[in-house]
Parts: sequence; structure tokens; C-alpha cells
Amino acid sequence: MNRSTKLSLISLVLLAPALAFAAVGKVSELQGKASRTAKDGGKAVALASGAEVELGDTLKVEKGGALKIQLNDESVIAVGPESQLVINEAEFSGLERKGFSAKLFFGSVWAKVKKVAAGSEAKFEVTTERAVAGVRGTIFRVDATKLLKAAVGSTKKKPVAVTVVRVNSGLVAVDAKVKAGTPDSGGTAAGGAMNANTPPKKEHTQIAPPQEISKDEWEKKFVELQKNMQVTVGEDLWEVTQLQLAKDDALAKFVAKDDSE
Repeated sequence: MNRSTKLSLISLVLLAPALAFAAVGKVSELQGKASRTAKDGGKAVALASGAEVELGDTLKVEKGGALKIQLNDESVIAVGPESQLVINEAEFSGLERKGFSAKLFFGSVWAKVKKVAAGSEAKFEVTTERAVAGVRGTIFRVDATKLLKAAVGSTKKKPVAVTVVRVNSGLVAVDAKVKAGTPDSGGTAAGGAMNANTPPKKEHTQIAPPQEISKDEWEKKFVELQKNMQVTVGEDLWEVTQLQLAKDDALAKFVAKDDSE
């Protein structure tokens, strides 16, 4: 074996771990059409069952479609129809999660997060324009959409980004971006755990006027949600109610298929 061949083999050996760890998970189930676009851009590639998903990928699910991904730590993510999700951070050591973060630009995502070892600081986050939902080991769902809202005393409507975080089991911490001065939702102090038996408040009737809001006019509100609870975040932190998923919801049906088979 000459020197050039040896160097080539050494390069392949050194490169192999990097290639192996580029994938953060695989498509375990696909309904309809979905695609991935790599971080460095380029053409969107159609996804199929068994296809690898990599760090930095933008995942897009078409109307009528749904996508399920099993991550390297055996956590599962399901992406609903007409959704776009970007894998921003993913670090694994074997089956152990060091950290994971994905941003939902629009649509819906459901996650069943594998519990980490006691004392681990490993995070699992789903972010949107309005909020960050972080967990250690639970089942939850995040929906990101835009609703048309009219300002008080005006017939004009503007699109307002809205995020809904719903918890099936476990505990989810939500760091919400809301207008400064918004009262705490559910009558609890910021940072306090909300009780699932707390009666829901009525939705706010006062809507912000249609104008740009400066960075100084926003602040963070922290809440903790327990099983069968949800929080809706628009420009205000709205209400906490018991979880009620629509029976005809496409993502709910897709996720429930495994339980019924």
C-alpha cells in the first residue's frame, strides 16, 4: 500500500464519524408529500420512509401530508400538514440526548420526548415566533398560526402570530414573548405552576392597534403547564384551559394511528 492510499484511508476514517453524526434522525412514517432542504440551500428533496434528517434541515409538509421522525435518542416528532420546521440544534451521544431545538415557522408539531437521566441538563425545545416550549421528558404539541385580529374601534384587521402549547403528559415550561405589561395568565404568578383545575379566564377583548411594536415593548412571560393544560400566546398571554383536541384534526389522527393499530 503506497503513501497516497494510506492517507486516503486515514482521511475516510476521520471523516466517517462526522458523516455518521450528521443525521439526527430518520423518517419513520410518511403520509402524503414532504421534503427537506439542507442548511446550505439547494433544491428541496422529497422525503420517503427511512430517509435521514440532518442538522440544519428545513422540513416542509404539504397539504394533506404528515411526517413522523424518530430522533437518535428515540424521541419522536410528528409534523402536521402545511407545516415548516427547521432543525436548529441536535446533539446526541449514542442514545443520549445532549440538546435539541427546532423552530416551527407555521403549522403544527407533536413530540414524544424521551426522558433523560436524573441530573442531566439536556434540553428539548420547540420555538415559534411567539414562544419557546421546553421539556425534559413528556408528550406535547405546538401549533403556530396567524389569526386576523381587528383593533378596538377599527374594522381593519391585521395578521397576528399565535402559538398554542398543549400538554398530553409531563411538564412543559413556556417562555412566551408578549406585549409589555400583559398580566399573568390564569391568575398565577410568573414562573408559578398553573393548576389544571384553575377555571379558565375569558379571552381578552382588547386588541392592540395595527402598528409595529418596538423591541422595548416586548417582554418574556414564563409559565409551567401540567398534563391536560394549554396556553395560547398572541400579543398577550391569553388563557389556560384543559386540553381539547378536535377529533377531526389531521395531526391528532396521524399520531393516534399507532395506538389504534
